Parts: sequence; C-alpha cells; structure tokens
Amino acid sequence: MDGLSQERILSLFKKADALLQGHFRLTSGKHSEWYFEKIRLIENPAALEEIIDLLVGKINDEKREFEYVVSPAYGAIAIGFLAALKLGKKFAFSQRAEGKMIFRPGWAGLAAGTNAIVVEDILTTGGSIREVVDSLKERGVGIAGIYVLVDRTDGAVAIEGRPVGSLLALKVEAYEAEACPLCKAGAPLTKPGASDKK
Repeated sequence: MDGLSQERILSLFKKADALLQGHFRLTSGKHSEWYFEKIRLIENPAALEEIIDLLVGKINDEKREFEYVVSPAYGAIAIGFLAALKLGKKFAFSQRAEGKMIFRPGWAGLAAGTNAIVVEDILTTGGSIREVVDSLKERGVGIAGIYVLVDRTDGAVAIEGRPVGSLLALKVEAYEAEACPLCKAGAPLTKPGASDKK
C-alpha cells in the first residue's frame, strides 16, 4: 500500500474520530498512547465502506483462492461481512466461549477442504488472529491469507510463517503495564472496547 493510500486511510480514521490519543489498555493487556476505535468506523458506514473497498482491492490483487471470509467477534464482524459481500464470498465469524475461540455448529459449510481468509480490524500482538487460525485448522480449513485494517507493529508480526496484509502499517508503541511511561506519569487509564478476552 503506497504512502498516499496510507494517508488516505489515516485521514478516514481521523475523520470518523476513530483515532484516539490518551492512555489505553489494549485487548492484549498492553498499554498505549494511541487507540484505533473501530466502533467509530462501524458507526460511520460510508467511511467504513471506503476503507473496505481498499481492502477488497488489495485482496483481489493478490488473487487468492478461498470460499470464506472469517472474522472474530465482535468488532470485526461488520468489517469481515462487508468484505465478504464485496468479494462475493461466504462469511463466518468465531466467538469466545469459556475463554476459547470457537465456531458455533451452525457454520456447516466451513469444513475440511474449504479455504478462508481471516479479516481482523487491528493487529497489536496477533493473539486473536492466531486463535481464529487455530480454530479453522481444527475444522480442516485452509488459510489462504490474513488481513487487517491497521497493523500497529509495522509488519513485525507474522502468523503461521506468513506476513499479515494490512492497509495501514505503522509502529505504535505498546507497553507492558509494569513498564508503561504513561502509568508512571499518572495518566488516567481507559479500557475501551470489549472482546470478552480474559
């Protein structure tokens, strides 16, 4: 993704008030000064659609073979669903039950012999994506690709030995709680969002 497109995506996040500055506890448990609030994008379907159009263009350019787009609940459901709609593919989502990422029995077509791409919103450590990949592999589903809207590691995280495709890749510091300079400075801590991750 070229610099112009990255600037365009960043501007869409800002326009939707989806790029927040403060002191945040991320889903991973780490702390950061910056938080990408995808819920603000979902509240703004026009901005989300413009971003998903760019994501779909990237996926189509890579010419991968797959039947399903899969996303983890809950924040990425709208993102993955819209991508699947525009790609003309089936959609499924995983969810946590008793601390484990699973697929409910109703996804009958998501079975051995099918291939899927995983679409997530934000990549910080890759933990949620790895859980989805593990759940898919348990069903015998092949992983054709992994994509995120924002990669906070600037490409430093690989999953299953493969790079993660992103629209916006930038290095955003995420600190372990005990080493967080924002905590040491006494900045109030906010825990936005909710993923049911323990």
